Order: sequence, then structure tokens, then C-alpha cells
Amino acid sequence: MRILVIGAGVSALFFASFMDGGDITVIEKNEFAGRKLLATGNGRCNFTNLNQGKEFFKSNNPGFVDYAINTFDSNKLIGYFNEIGIATTHLPSGRCYPLTMSSKTVRDSLFLKAKENAEFVFNQEVIAIDFDKKQVKTKDKSYTYDKLVISTGGKTLKNSGSDGKIFDLIKDRVKVTPMTYGITNFETKEKFSKKAKGTKITGKASLLVDGKYIKSSVDDIIFQNYGLTGTAILDISNELSISLKNNSKIQIEIDFFPGSTKEEFTFYLRNIAKKFPARTIKEILIGIINEKLIDDILKVARVSPDKKANNLNDKDFEMLSKTLKSLRFNITDIHDRVNAQVTIGGVDTRYIDPKTMADEKYKDVFFIGECLDVAGDCGGYNIWWAAASAFVSSKFLRSLNV
Repeated sequence: MRILVIGAGVSALFFASFMDGGDITVIEKNEFAGRKLLATGNGRCNFTNLNQGKEFFKSNNPGFVDYAINTFDSNKLIGYFNEIGIATTHLPSGRCYPLTMSSKTVRDSLFLKAKENAEFVFNQEVIAIDFDKKQVKTKDKSYTYDKLVISTGGKTLKNSGSDGKIFDLIKDRVKVTPMTYGITNFETKEKFSKKAKGTKITGKASLLVDGKYIKSSVDDIIFQNYGLTGTAILDISNELSISLKNNSKIQIEIDFFPGSTKEEFTFYLRNIAKKFPARTIKEILIGIINEKLIDDILKVARVSPDKKANNLNDKDFEMLSKTLKSLRFNITDIHDRVNAQVTIGGVDTRYIDPKTMADEKYKDVFFIGECLDVAGDCGGYNIWWAAASAFVSSKFLRSLNV
């Protein structure tokens, strides 16, 4: 039985490595496999997370990931990596990495295993798929199949080959949900000065949609000339992108001191001001926040930078505390679609069997990885999904003795 795989990204590499032989051909339009994988986790490859559950995934069919989680959880992926020679480590946050902290380690090890089981054909872009005749056409050749596995990714990081063209080829036969961009950065209505550009803090970023708290993350926050980025922003970005698509009012609230209550921080600020009454408030803040942000913070708080500490009144302390504990930015748009890390939306999972990844109508066609309407949060969830969906489909196909 002939298995044809379209795309040689991370989900295809997992699929081929799980199959343990057979008549498998993987066709890829790039000149090598796993191109997008090399950029994962800033080149370090955050491949899964010890914290797991369906709440870390976005889909129009939320329960779709349950079977994959129960069948191939993060511990099984770690075990598989160890089995094929990839040593791993993890951070206190639960994020898991190869011990080398290199995406190339994962790509190379998976490819070594995968090409033991499958033939890889590169520089072949698919231009047509005929589900009835079970035929796939590239510019140079025609391929027939008994089972077709589509593992082409979504429409993010187009330079990696994940350009979304597959959806144009299948949309007349397979239902595809509306798509947007996840794990990315955002433009804000309010802008900090050029001086603040690129300044990073560790703080709490909270997402508010139509005034209602949705989610928060404590991690790096970076102020840019267009708006906001950083790990804390990426952590809440999938919910944010979906809310943008729904035309909701979106705000990000930043807490510079998440370890203290507003009252505790105000008390601390008053004590410092009392201790150094002759200093200006700008001088007081030098030891509290990054100097590049002080002018912008004082501007928002409406406190003169030259005002002496002994002249600060209750309103000044209130505005300074409010600004540093709950500074709000109104989100206007996704800033970087080109380099967004994941596609939200894709092949509608309501018509896919979660126990096989087969299409409900075309039962010899399987979808795995990012092309499905399953988008994981920042933190290793999307590579895990690529692996788990590949494992589910390969397990089923192995059971057919292919």
C-alpha cells in the first residue's frame, strides 16, 4: 500500500519516523526538510510543555485534541526523543527543549529517523490534488496513492514554505474554517517614545476583551515603536488574535510589579520619596524602573519629571501607582503577519476523525499538524500537536499493516 505525504515539515518528519517502514514517499517544495522547525523557539526548539490540557489549544472543535493528549502526551514525546537519541531538558515553567538548546538537533535527528522509513523528494511543489482518482500533481510529475497524508502547515512563515496554498487546492472538497495569525505581536493606539523602543521588562500582561479579563502572563514585555511584543504578549496572543478577528474592543493591561499589590507599591513609593525629599520624581524612579521608560511613565501619570519628592501629593502617588500597576494599551491590529508562529484556523476538525486524523468523506486522506484547525499556545504546544497528530494517524495506518 502506497502512502504519499505532502510536505516535509515537522509533522511529516514525525509521521515518517513513527511508521517504521513501508512504501512511503514524502514530497516537499523546499530543498530540504523541516525548514520551519529550524526557527522554532528562537532556534532553541521548545518542543512540548509539561503543563498539558485542551485549554492550551484553540479550535472551533475544542474537544478534538482530547484523544491525542490521552494517546501521546508530553511525557511520551520526551520518551520518544530519548529513544531516537535526543537528550532533553525543561525549565521551571514546564517548557521542554533539546539539551543542546538547538532546533537543528531536533530537525536532524528526526530526519535521520524519518528517511530510514520513507523516500523524500524535494523541490516538488504540489499544484493539484484529485481525491477521486487518488492522484497528486506537481509541476514535474504525477503521483498516485492509496493513502494521502497532508502535512503542509498553515499560512504562517511563508518563507519556510508554509504559505497556505494547500487550502486553495482543497477548499472545494474539504471544509476550511476562517484563519488568522497567532503567537505574534501587536500594534497599539498608544505609543511610547523612540527612547523607549526595544526596552524589556519582566511584568504581567493581561488581556481584556470588551472590558472583561481573559488571560494573563508574567514574563518579558518589550515596548516597540509599533506597540508591544515579548514572551508575555506571545502567551496571550492567540486569544487576542481571535478577539481581533471578532472585532472586539481589546486592551492589554501591564503590571510592572506583579509581586506587589497596588497598596504595597504605593507604600513603597511613598517611603522612597520621604527618604529622599530633595530628589525629583524622575530621580526617584531611576532605581525602580528602566530609565528609558521614565519619561513615558511620567507623561501617562501626568506628573512633572522635575517635581520634587517632597512636593508630591496624594493624586501624584495615586496616578503613579495606577500607571505602573495597570497601564493599558488599546490594541489596533496584528503587527507581524509574516513572522507569526502559528495559524489559527484551518481544516475543520468537525469533519476529521480524532482517532485517525482521516477526513470524514475522503477516508483515505489524513490531515496532521498545523493545517488542521488546532492552534496551540506559545510554549511548545504546536510542536507537540504536530507530533501527537502524526502519532495518531501513523498508529492507525500501522494497524492496517501498511
